[in-house]
Amino acid sequence: MDSPAPTDRPLTIRAITRHERGAVLNLLGEWISAEFFGRYFDHDPAFRDELCFVALDGERLVSTLQVFAKDVRVGGATLRVAGVGNVFTTDAYRERGTASQVLTHAIAAMDAYGFDLSLLFAVRLAFYGRHGWSSHPRRFVFIEPGDAATSGRYAIDPFVPARDLDSVMQVYDAYSGALPGTTVRDYPYWLGQLRYAGNLEEDFLVAHAGSEVIAYARATTLYGYYLIMEHGYLPGHEDALADLTCRLHTVEGRTLPGTLAQLAHEPRVQASLQTRGLTLRAVDDVFWMWRVISPERLAAKLGVTVAEVEREDFFPNLFPPERSVFWLSDRF
Repeated sequence: MDSPAPTDRPLTIRAITRHERGAVLNLLGEWISAEFFGRYFDHDPAFRDELCFVALDGERLVSTLQVFAKDVRVGGATLRVAGVGNVFTTDAYRERGTASQVLTHAIAAMDAYGFDLSLLFAVRLAFYGRHGWSSHPRRFVFIEPGDAATSGRYAIDPFVPARDLDSVMQVYDAYSGALPGTTVRDYPYWLGQLRYAGNLEEDFLVAHAGSEVIAYARATTLYGYYLIMEHGYLPGHEDALADLTCRLHTVEGRTLPGTLAQLAHEPRVQASLQTRGLTLRAVDDVFWMWRVISPERLAAKLGVTVAEVEREDFFPNLFPPERSVFWLSDRF
């Protein structure tokens, strides 16, 4: 049945109340499935009704977006980042400025709630550009289809949360803690993210040296390709990451037309993969977009001037494509 036609009355733009979560999921179900988006509502410990915004025509919910709160490392600072996702407008209300109204309301709320920056992933670059976001490339490595053997030095096993989570958390903190752009995670964050990251299914492998977990990698299928969403290793164990990458690429991801991984900051791992016979090439993703929410608040946290924050080269300097990482597993 077709949805009712829009009325001439002004839309109401506001945050939801708890009892409206089901209605938001029903609306999002017109896009993918309520189950897909429900994972965030149910398992993200940072989910807040006051950060889920909607447009209503009378009592009818017609558009929505959600702000995902992330703490992101940049040097010695931790920045409060408002991730914008789950943006959807029902068909009859598109091309009427509906999403723009919701987004404008959300921007004001981000400032009121103390966010420093906002991040989103989009193909509508011009639309979000009009609202203050700018495209900033991040660099991936694309691994062409092909076989490569592991070194045999490490035991590779599926991740078992009860057995491996504490060790993986330690590897994550040691590895990702040194990379600009990565998300600060605590135990509740990990428990939730394991249930909503990436697609509905993922391949999560760990590498052992004896009984110690010294590396891990997580991968899933997305947009028709195999994506290694996240990885980490303890110092001195680059070969373990190369082994995990070879295993995921040639076994779990074998039937797909190549693997994407965030290895731009790992020249030695890239060299190891090439030595094993794999073909690699650099790919820039221009579909992640950043926006400053509060220049003053951000400048104070970074110890720079507002003028520096407002420079055109601010984001390339803050998140150098060849050295910064925002893990795909933390996407929203």
